[in-house]
Amino acid sequence: MPHIPQWIYIVYFVFSTIVMIFLFRHDWNRLAKLYRTKEAPPLNLSRMQSGCVGLVDYKGTLNVGITPQGIYLSIFLFSFGLTPLLIPWSAIKKIEPANELFIIKRFRLYLNSPKVTLILSRDILEPAKEFLATQGFEWI
Repeated sequence: MPHIPQWIYIVYFVFSTIVMIFLFRHDWNRLAKLYRTKEAPPLNLSRMQSGCVGLVDYKGTLNVGITPQGIYLSIFLFSFGLTPLLIPWSAIKKIEPANELFIIKRFRLYLNSPKVTLILSRDILEPAKEFLATQGFEWI
């Protein structure tokens, strides 16, 4: 078995970290171009939730709030420069069940622009019933 130099492991680790950071930030930054907010988090903010933004699953690091204007999203603790978002209700074009877990009911929200999906639990979206109804979405 040939001997592998130590620096190869360091290069692999650095390259992998850069790729992961890029993937971690990609869809969030696309959303931030349109929906970045400087508003204070809403009072009903649910901290340390799990959910998906695009391809990234934010397990226990997503803060979600429901406001009359839309869905407020931020990252708990280590945000890596990911700014808070306020996605308006009008940006949602479709909602469907995304029950990948049998215990927690989740829904996939398709956005008009950019073409990014969000996956959030029913419990988080429960306060949004009336706002979604004004957009023509029946609660599932």
